[in-house]
Amino acid sequence: MRFSLSGLLRTGVRRGLMGGHRGWQAVFLVASVLRFVGRTSKRGSGPVLFSEKLKAGETLEIRHRAPAAKEENSP
Repeated sequence: MRFSLSGLLRTGVRRGLMGGHRGWQAVFLVASVLRFVGRTSKRGSGPVLFSEKLKAGETLEIRHRAPAAKEENSP
């Protein structure tokens, strides 16, 4: 039998939230937290786009730009 987080969530909803079984409500809560943590935590580091050492007194400003939209007439 394989472990399935989505299966535990489905059963937790069906038997716990709809059926009122306290044990399955706890399983649903734990499975929901595990799924949330898994989706919000990133494994590994992201790509390094720019690297430079700062001298004393220098500041750093980080901005985020939305990706440029492709033009419809471009090849």
